Amino acid sequence: MIRTAIPFGYLFIALILGAVLLTGAALAIWGWMRRRRAALIFGWTMVFSVIGLVIVQVAFESSMEWNPSITDDSRVVGTWADDRETIMLRADHTVDYRSDSERFTGRWSRDDWNLHLTAEGVDSMMRFISFSDELRLMTSPPDDPDMWNGDLGLIRR
Repeated sequence: MIRTAIPFGYLFIALILGAVLLTGAALAIWGWMRRRRAALIFGWTMVFSVIGLVIVQVAFESSMEWNPSITDDSRVVGTWADDRETIMLRADHTVDYRSDSERFTGRWSRDDWNLHLTAEGVDSMMRFISFSDELRLMTSPPDDPDMWNGDLGLIRR
């Protein structure tokens, strides 16, 4: 997935991909005209690599929803886990959190897609997202989606 937080970063990426696409097309045409099989194959490989990258990017972006509609708390109650941490959200708004380095019991509240956990010495903000119509819980959401590291978060078990 292509992400950048650099100002005008997406413009630079588009220009680079466009240059690779045009260079590949020119190389493929040159290879075809000069009967240079290696140039033809390399040119088409460049063209189809850029097209494939754009298709994958569009498909991934269309599967991702940063601000899912969560109508009520019953959609988030349950156990959310991955291989490193587990969060149990109960209907009475209590929470049990477990990871390799930390454990606590406290309270949770939800505001739209944001989840706020509080306990003694703990004040944590998390975020629900939707990927392929499946709700996920990001325990360390980025302030800016362009700074996202690609981790889809915890899944409901």
